[in-house]
Parts: sequence; C-alpha cells; structure tokens
Amino acid sequence: MTYGNVKLNGNQPKRKRRKLRKSFVISASLFLITFTLLLVFLFFPTTARKLKKIGYSPEAIEIIKQDKIANTLIDGNYFSENLQSAILSKNYDLKYLDLYLIQDKTTEDDTLLYDKLIAKGYSTNELILLYSSLTFKEMTPLLVFDKVKTVDFYINDVSDHRITNNAQNFFELSGSYIEYYKETEVSVSIDRNALMVNKHYYIDENFIPNDLVTLSIQYAASDRQLQREAADALQTMCDALQSETGLRMYASSAYRSYQSQVEIYNGYVATKGQEAADLVAARPGFSEHQTGLTVDMTPVGSSMGEFGDSEQFKWMLENSYKYGWILRYPEGKTTITGYDFEAWHYRYLGVDLATKVHNSGLTYDEYYELYLK
Repeated sequence: MTYGNVKLNGNQPKRKRRKLRKSFVISASLFLITFTLLLVFLFFPTTARKLKKIGYSPEAIEIIKQDKIANTLIDGNYFSENLQSAILSKNYDLKYLDLYLIQDKTTEDDTLLYDKLIAKGYSTNELILLYSSLTFKEMTPLLVFDKVKTVDFYINDVSDHRITNNAQNFFELSGSYIEYYKETEVSVSIDRNALMVNKHYYIDENFIPNDLVTLSIQYAASDRQLQREAADALQTMCDALQSETGLRMYASSAYRSYQSQVEIYNGYVATKGQEAADLVAARPGFSEHQTGLTVDMTPVGSSMGEFGDSEQFKWMLENSYKYGWILRYPEGKTTITGYDFEAWHYRYLGVDLATKVHNSGLTYDEYYELYLK
C-alpha cells in the first residue's frame, strides 16, 4: 500500500526493532568495557598509583619511573622521605640509592665519603653494612687505615668502645688497622700550609722551608724557627692568651732539620725500642717539625709534659684554631694518628683550614683524606 510518497509494508516495524537492538548492544558493550577498565584500575593499579600509595609525590614518581627503580621500591614497599627529598633536589644521583633508603638524611659529606671508600676498595654491600651501623665520624678513620679485612670486626670494635661524654659519642679503637711506614708516598700540596706529613706521607731529607725566621725569646726557647706566617700567628696567639687570661706560654720546640730528627728518633729507639719510639717520635722525613709549621708548647714556669694539665691547654682547646693552629694528636685517637696523645703538639694550617678542621671534629689525617686528597 502507498500513502502519499511513502510505501508501507509489513516489514517496516521489524527494521525499527533491529535498530533498537543494535543500539542496545553497542551501549551494553561500552558499559562492559568501561566497567572492565574500572575493575582493572581498581584492582590492578598502575605503577604511578602504586608509588603514590606508598607515599611518593607526582614529581618524584616521574623521576623514579625514568630511573627504572619503581619496581625496587614497590616490591620492597620502600618509602623514604630522604629519597624523595634527594630526588627533588639538584644533588640527586642514582648511584647513592642505597644511602637514600637507609639514612634519614644524606649529605654531600656522606656521598663524598661513600665515593672515597669505594675507591679504597670497599664493596657496595660492605658500605651498606657500614652506613647502617655507624655514624659518619665512626667511618672516616677507614680512609686513613689499610682496607679492613672484615667490616663486621671494625663495626664491633667501634660499637664496643663508644664513650658517651657531654652528650657526644666518642670511641677509642682497640684493633690495629694499619701497618705504618709500609707503603709511603712523598707529600705534595698546592697550599704549603696544608702539607700532610704523617707515617704515610713524607718530605724529602733536603726539604728546608724557604722563609724560616727566628722566633723572639718572648714566644719561644732560644734559636727556635718557624715559617714566617706561622711565626706571626704564634705571636698573635700567645699575646691573645696573655691578654685574656694573664697566662703565658712559649714554643719549646719548632722547626727541626732532617738530621735533627735522625738524632732524636735514634735516641728514642736506643732507650725505648723501636715500637715504643714510633708512638712518641716520627722517623726522619716523617716529622711535621721539618715543615716549619709545628710547635711544642710549654707553660711559662712549668714543663712541656705538664701542658695537658695547664690552663693554657684549656684555652688552646677552645681558641687555637682562631689563630690557625690545631691540636695535632688528640686524646683517644692514637689508632688514627699513630701517636700517643700530645697536648703540647700544634700544627699551623692557617685560620680558614684550621677552623674547618676544628669544626669537623676530625683529626687532620681524616680531614685530609676526605676533603683535600
């Protein structure tokens, strides 16, 4: 039948039903796909969502994904505020990942020490154990020592000999970690004040400072000499002591030639034996006195050996660095310096370097290996 221009037949309604079914199928399919994706999203989170759940920020997550450490963090459920802070800083370096994860805060000093110990031959696993067990200052002696055979022994030695004093942790090692004078090298330094001389670094027997001056008897025993800069600093320091306390002190010993050290050392060996002599005197070429930058201080009216019990010594502990001088062989550091405590023995480094060494709390041997070598 035809109505106007439209042809009607019995099949027309059926076509409409098919169109409705097709639309329903499409809608249902879209719903199922969306529902499935939602389930996947909810029950199978993406890497980013997993990291976010652990605690990392979107900015940190992007870097974590780029560095391909996401799985390590996710598998171990590791969240480290220290790691996140490092990632978002300019100093972030993936090679220190272990430090970021085991420390509450990782500083440039920590990473510098890490690199130095790696260069000395320690493995990553050994360093993880060390950093997990010890403080920064408890690890710096390792730079001075021969490589220890087992870090467990060293860790136990430190742990067993910690001494709490004035809210600070000190330790006196009992083990022997270095064979002195076995492997030595000539000392070289751009800054002559920083010249390292100890039982590893030596100066040639012909070394003589080119600007030695004779000290006034007001500040030293007769005919004592120092490099000019050190001599001026010694005078300023002695004057400051007298001005502030009314006390006086002087240098009973200063520059020594190579030959003078030969005589002194041989005398100790003759009376004490070589092992005991090595704890109180340097072998020729290994003496700081040959640099012209070292003095042995004595209180006026007393002896050098009594300096450690004097008010002058107390003042020096608090003030010597302000004038460029440091106590070279502190108490409790014999295993590190190779010498018994010498309250009277001071080394001139210049005000800037002496202040840095003083503030570090390290012996000069440790400081040198960490920051100047």
